[in-house]
Amino acid sequence: MTEKGVSMRKKSLLRITAALAPALVAVGLLTVVPVAAQAAEDTPLACDASLITKELENGASWRMCGRIHPIKGLVLEQIEFKPAVGDYEYAGYKRVLDQLNIAQLNVPYDTGHVQYNDITSYGFGKQYLMEQGPEVCTGEALDVPQSFTYSGNLVERTIPGICVQEDPTGIMTHAQETQIGGGTLYVDHGTAMAVSSISKISWYEYQQRVVFDDHGQIEVGLGATGDIAPGWASESASGAFFGTNPKAGWPLSGESTITTTTGGVTTTKQVQAYAASHWHNAIFKVDFGIDKGEKQTVEQWDFSSPGAGTRAPIVEGVGTTKSAAFSSVEGPDHDELTWWRVLNPNSKNKDGHARSYEIVNNNTANKLIPVTQPSVTFTNYRSCEEYASANLNAGCPNKSILDYVVEDTHELTDPVAWVNVGFHHTDKDEDQSPMPIHWQKFQLVPRDFFAQKPTIQEARKCINGPFSSVNAVTKPCTPENTALPKISDQADPAAVVVPAVGKTLTGSAGTWRSAAQSLTYAYTWFRNGEAVATGQDYTLTEADVNSVITVKVTASAAGYPSATVESAGVTFGTPPATEEPTDGPTDEPTDEPTDEPTDEPTDGPTDGPTDGPSAGPAPQTPALAASVTAVKVKPGKVKPGKKATIVVTVTAGGAAVTGYVQVRLKKKVKTFDLVAGKGKVKIKVPKKTGSFDLVATYFGSSTAEASTKTKAVKVVR
Repeated sequence: MTEKGVSMRKKSLLRITAALAPALVAVGLLTVVPVAAQAAEDTPLACDASLITKELENGASWRMCGRIHPIKGLVLEQIEFKPAVGDYEYAGYKRVLDQLNIAQLNVPYDTGHVQYNDITSYGFGKQYLMEQGPEVCTGEALDVPQSFTYSGNLVERTIPGICVQEDPTGIMTHAQETQIGGGTLYVDHGTAMAVSSISKISWYEYQQRVVFDDHGQIEVGLGATGDIAPGWASESASGAFFGTNPKAGWPLSGESTITTTTGGVTTTKQVQAYAASHWHNAIFKVDFGIDKGEKQTVEQWDFSSPGAGTRAPIVEGVGTTKSAAFSSVEGPDHDELTWWRVLNPNSKNKDGHARSYEIVNNNTANKLIPVTQPSVTFTNYRSCEEYASANLNAGCPNKSILDYVVEDTHELTDPVAWVNVGFHHTDKDEDQSPMPIHWQKFQLVPRDFFAQKPTIQEARKCINGPFSSVNAVTKPCTPENTALPKISDQADPAAVVVPAVGKTLTGSAGTWRSAAQSLTYAYTWFRNGEAVATGQDYTLTEADVNSVITVKVTASAAGYPSATVESAGVTFGTPPATEEPTDGPTDEPTDEPTDEPTDEPTDGPTDGPTDGPSAGPAPQTPALAASVTAVKVKPGKVKPGKKATIVVTVTAGGAAVTGYVQVRLKKKVKTFDLVAGKGKVKIKVPKKTGSFDLVATYFGSSTAEASTKTKAVKVVR
């Protein structure tokens, strides 16, 4: 087996046995647990106490292993996402990244006096990790055990060093069906899980913050706050951290008085000092693991214009598969429109497209230092390549991403992206003090990871590729029934149906409204609520005597959600639901003894009354007043955006009925069948707090009238 093959097979285990891992295990910061190569979707992650998992308001979930490394600070591993509508996209969790962490923070000052590597020279762990109390973390602060040497003394402590909280992200989608007000509005307000830590390096304090939103996007950020570097006025270019060069800094406060003595002569003069401008060159290590694929592919997309079109310049994009490790510098290697994605060619969404994540990085790269020139560098995963520069791992000491590319001779199939997120900070008066936080961020955006956005609503599921015009009122995505299907006599459709053994019944489709150009219809026949046959026609048999026959019609079209409705029933004889009342028959026989007269009176009276009453009671049964007797909401108080269970009970004349019920809560509509007069369904409540009316409508049947009941649903935080 090749060296590359071994590296890929042992990838998960090698991560936690790299340099410094033995020491970390000794102090309890790491647990070495082998990870199965092909685990089930919901198999627990092998990270024990370091597991971070959170279900967001819309039902989406993220999970990962999170820890504080003594040097790298916040390290997140085995990052997986479960969409809110798992039954539509995929079940359980799916892997996105194997590991994510900052790999270097290079800080050169414009004066040329100093240059720091804050990660490899200091680190974001150990004594530099800050405690996150309730005034800092508004969510859950996770304890971080630490053991390190400080000023010659062993320090062992546990502090709340990782913050996990759910934050609002604002409007995620907004679509209005009409140009000027009115019509149907589709809007989502999103939330995200933010995982963060804070480290103090001298006067600067850095927040590492990774945000995982409810649509699958990841935003990686480094925020700088604390204080600007302390300065003093001096005319000595070599001895002053800040000088008097206005081109390399920004004036803070007024002039300072400087007194110098030369040859016994003392001179006093006014000098303006300048806070030195500087770079924050953050390079993040992003180890991709989309759907745990053994092979991952890197694509680079470049855009150019071959000429003018009829009304605008033509712009064409070309994707190139990168077969080997590379660094890309804006200018010689790519332009401002270029972007990259990592895909798993063997993992496809429901449309058959390879799942991938795109790197969105609109930051500036510092082109004055070789290692910070590339906007992005891709290499194959190797356990010794831990830092972007000044590498501390003994397996490839003091090397950088530029060396990693040169030494990587394998096909690029296990990609690690080294993303360069530069920020040039020119201080200002308002930075005094403390300094407002300033951010440098990039995003990892799902591209074809899903066939549609994970929170797609039923009313928009049919909009996937070429489609006809969709409108909730006249051309809905889900077929809407405007006239129920009817049962007729196949031999004489215009005649009243008179049930008899051997008679063939035909079901009509009913009338439907849909955005689909054509609908197909499926028919299912029911006897007293139990399915007995399919097809548009049904021939009555002896088994149908004393039953109510109905037909359910399902309207569907390829690429569109389907809908089902049920016809009114045809009564054949005396169905079970009508046998219960006994008031009529018991009145007459009570005058006569039941022993003797039974034989004789039966012949005479039976023929007369039977013909009349047998036809009479059946038509009267639809007149039974149905009642939606109970609508229960579980739980009684629901959190915004969560699902509530709705239980509906319908009776007529004290007995359970068949048929179907529709519940409507604002724009959410669910339809379900009754079983023994009862049915239940889950429905998502609004994301705003308040009391909302839920309307439950029973559509009636051959034995019961329609009925409606309203129930208040309380949404609270």
